[in-house]
Amino acid sequence: MKFVGKAIAFVALFAVAALAQVEVKQEVPELLKDSSGTVQKMDFTIPLAGINDPGMLFSHFSNKPLLIFYFSPKCPHCQANFPQVQSLIKEYESKGLNGLAISIGGGIKKNDVRLFIDQFNASMPIFQDVNAKFGPRYGTGYVPVIFLVNKDGTFYRFGDSSKKSFTQLKEILDKMFP
Repeated sequence: MKFVGKAIAFVALFAVAALAQVEVKQEVPELLKDSSGTVQKMDFTIPLAGINDPGMLFSHFSNKPLLIFYFSPKCPHCQANFPQVQSLIKEYESKGLNGLAISIGGGIKKNDVRLFIDQFNASMPIFQDVNAKFGPRYGTGYVPVIFLVNKDGTFYRFGDSSKKSFTQLKEILDKMFP
């Protein structure tokens, strides 16, 4: 019985030592790819309705570094995260980052989006996906979703607004705008 106890202790000690040597790698976001492994590019021809500036087109933002906040004006998580996203955009705006928000379409009325703009003092352009073209193509089925789009149209998608996602987003922005 003593031998079995010592053997178990040895195996446990070996396992702990092996784990201590394993380097924990932080998951690094990758550019979004389609099912064939091809890096996707943002389609700036998608028809979106400008809410705070009806004359502005989504295509105005092509070939520019861009942060997109995809949201629902009635979503508590979206409401809680919008100020942080807007602040992040303002932090990098002078370095060349553009920012905008896109509200889901569906049963959301333009007045719901306007109330959101007023409630959260939105200073960035706000669009609405009234024809449901953006969400099905780039969304995750949930909101909020944050997209960081490179000048060439390739992009990162952050499907949650966790502290980890914001940290990773900021790390990528710091590399884009040293």
